[in-house]
Amino acid sequence: MPTAATLLHDRLVEQQRALVEAEAAVRRREPEGIHDLRVAMRRIRSALASFRPVVDAGVTDPLRDELRWAAGRLGEARDAEVVAERIVTLLDEVAADTPPEVLARLRDRVHADAAAVRDVVDETLDSARYAEALVLLDSVVARPPFTDEAQGKARPLARRRLRREADRVLGLAEEAWATTEPEQRAAQLHDVRKRAKRLRYAAEACEPVLGDRATKVAGAAQQIQTTLGTHHDEIVTRAALRRIAEADDGDEAGAFLLGRLDALEELAEARVEHQAAKDIAKLERVAARQLG
Repeated sequence: MPTAATLLHDRLVEQQRALVEAEAAVRRREPEGIHDLRVAMRRIRSALASFRPVVDAGVTDPLRDELRWAAGRLGEARDAEVVAERIVTLLDEVAADTPPEVLARLRDRVHADAAAVRDVVDETLDSARYAEALVLLDSVVARPPFTDEAQGKARPLARRRLRREADRVLGLAEEAWATTEPEQRAAQLHDVRKRAKRLRYAAEACEPVLGDRATKVAGAAQQIQTTLGTHHDEIVTRAALRRIAEADDGDEAGAFLLGRLDALEELAEARVEHQAAKDIAKLERVAARQLG
């Protein structure tokens, strides 16, 4: 039976390799590079957070903070790309009854906004702060600051930590559904999504010792992540549409189009929240069966 130290170290080695490969892909301008790099960062952070009792947090928390900073900066570019794609898709849906010049102006605007944020990626990866974060990551992976608890059996610890992570997702979801104010609920559901990602990544890391139990938990968490990821995309798209409307000095047709797109996203947002409630109920059932 592997120890908690072995389980965590294997995960860190694996994800450090993924981070290096994804960073190279970003620098080559490959389409999925930013996404893959952020995922590797989140998986490292998740492993260190979910298995916090087996490491010296005084050493690992600074690494988690720096990876959070880098992933957040890269997320600005990722969100801009997603917003551009969603708005262009919406424009295609209403193209038949919209003046071509209005469509063209809005398409040009969203593509320009996405291109402008791209500089953030290069600035982040070329910064001294990011370089220092990589040095810290090398140090933690080469010499993990394990506590005495790290030498215990991995299986019981993994099960306890996954149960804790699942309970946190479900607790945050309960708070979100109890909220009636739309903006506050959106923010809370974003927190649910982030915590579901953490649960998913933790479950994936625990598969070597928990097997199918962890796989089923990871699958349920991933479904929540996917559904609420769409919800997040709709929220940031609506915010972008409002910013464009505030800055736009176009004609009445342009204002009408922006309002129409916002209404389409609002309807989609409601449908996604309904699906999210089903996904969260499923996680509750899976966690009860697989983790006790």
